Amino acid sequence: MVSTPGSTKLMLVSNPYTRRVGLFPLIIAISAGWVFVFLWSAVTAYAFWYNNYWAVVLLASTLAFASFLTYMSYSLVRDAFQEYTFELTDSEAILTVLDKLKHKKSMFMILLDDVKYAEYYPYSDSSCIILKAPYYEMEVPLWPLGERAQDVIDFLSGRGIRIVNVQSDDPIPEVRQNIPH
Repeated sequence: MVSTPGSTKLMLVSNPYTRRVGLFPLIIAISAGWVFVFLWSAVTAYAFWYNNYWAVVLLASTLAFASFLTYMSYSLVRDAFQEYTFELTDSEAILTVLDKLKHKKSMFMILLDDVKYAEYYPYSDSSCIILKAPYYEMEVPLWPLGERAQDVIDFLSGRGIRIVNVQSDDPIPEVRQNIPH
């Protein structure tokens, strides 16, 4: 936590991706999936000798599963190359996302006085908080922050922002949208 007059009150940088909750079981599951894709491809090739229709069904299901695994593998690599910096001051919240894979830097900002409430999703491997203002919603991933994610919740609660825990079925307040069309 950084505390200097007139500057950032809380600045958090994401942990290395290897510290993400559930990363190694996910890698093992995806790897096992790829082993099964290769095994079923061999079974499909063998089935062509005996029943072409059954082989086509096996091939289609194997390709569908391989497509899913490709998406999961890409998501794993994409997430590994993103770095998050989240800053909270007395007046604003700033999220900076550095995408090292695409060589892009994105910055999102919301004024804390405009935040009506925040939706908190506390799931250990994908936790996030969505700051809701009448004109904008900012999703802040908390899973890369590890144990320091609780500091964000405490800071926002200390500022008087209502935190709605969706896992606890807290009621979500209504906010009028004033977004110009």
